[in-house]
Amino acid sequence: MNQTTIANGFSVEGKGLHTGENCKVTILPGEVNSGYIVKVGKEEGIVRPWNIDSSRHRSTITLEKGTQVHTIEHALAALYGMGVDNAIIDVEGGEVPGSDGSTLEFAENIQRVGLREQDEEAFVFSVDKECCAGAYGNSITATPVKEKTLTITYMIDYPESKLAQGVVTKTITPEVFLKEIAPARTFVLKKQVEGLQEAGFGKGANTQNTLVLEGDEVVNNTMRFEGEPAAHKILDIIGDLATINCRIAGHIVARKSGHLLNHKLASKLLIDSLEAKHPGGVMNIRDIENKLPHRYPFLLVDRVIECIPLKRVVTYKNLTRNEPFFNGHFPGNPIMPGVLQIEAMAQSGGLGMLANQNDTLAVLTGVDNVKFRRQVVPGDTLVMEVNVLKFNGRIGAVEGKATVNGELASSATIKFAFVDRNSGVM
Repeated sequence: MNQTTIANGFSVEGKGLHTGENCKVTILPGEVNSGYIVKVGKEEGIVRPWNIDSSRHRSTITLEKGTQVHTIEHALAALYGMGVDNAIIDVEGGEVPGSDGSTLEFAENIQRVGLREQDEEAFVFSVDKECCAGAYGNSITATPVKEKTLTITYMIDYPESKLAQGVVTKTITPEVFLKEIAPARTFVLKKQVEGLQEAGFGKGANTQNTLVLEGDEVVNNTMRFEGEPAAHKILDIIGDLATINCRIAGHIVARKSGHLLNHKLASKLLIDSLEAKHPGGVMNIRDIENKLPHRYPFLLVDRVIECIPLKRVVTYKNLTRNEPFFNGHFPGNPIMPGVLQIEAMAQSGGLGMLANQNDTLAVLTGVDNVKFRRQVVPGDTLVMEVNVLKFNGRIGAVEGKATVNGELASSATIKFAFVDRNSGVM
């Protein structure tokens, strides 16, 4: 089965559920192997779990220069659910329009314009081992299946309302998505509304585009079908897993999970999918040593699992207790020095910019916007995703993010100069 994109573009307009501002999204055909690209003006970013902030009641993507687009999960869910592999999501207004609180308008437009088959085969990632995110009763788990299908089970349990309790299972096909998932609207408990609005959320929400549940009643509205709140949770999972940018075969079982846990699982599955797509990596340690001058103990990249030269590179470093820096950096409670996390991202950036060159070295000239979010300890796998911001042959800049188990560990903007490998002259 080959990759697909939409046959023609279309637009959706309306207010954002959270910002309350007028918004417009135009969905355009995407190039083969491009995945889902979000654009605002001339700025863009490929959809990835690490580019998503899922901590504030919706999924927000941050583009290459810092522009944010809110509630991106509804557009992504429609694309994935309707079988679209590659597309451009062009946004005006900072948020995907809320429409009627569902993604039905997007799905119906995709059905209307139709799909166009592309020239390369679609990659299907088959979950090959159990993978889980979550704790304390809230969890989401991916398990293998024999079939090349994606099935999602959601266990919803809001004690305040019988309308938001129960178990719903859907095997995702375009037909099932269009009829049984896309129409499901977002929902909220009435007792939560005031607090959410005081915190700045739901400025564009009302009882017609959001199911407001008060006990066992819906305020000024009715359910479209039994289990609509659970179906919307499945919709959210589809949109959040779409950040992996490939088709998934497996069974996802979620218990009271939300965007944050969904993206933690997506981050783990992304690494598994890249390794499945490129067994042994696109660069192994010998290839890396041919590109970088670093050697033990300062070579901080073990493998490259994705590389689009001058665009993006994804690498990782497996950390063991035998790393020399652990012996002296808080020996009783060893953690990886932050400067070495930055160095690992810098080496990854050098690989991304010099993947097609053999006689040039990337020399670090500046580091900006550095942030550290969590400790990195022995036993962790540090995953670096680095996106190239600028490259003109003499200087370059990248944006790097380092994660562990889907959680951001550190990030930075890193600048380089390029020198001749033999002469060392810039």
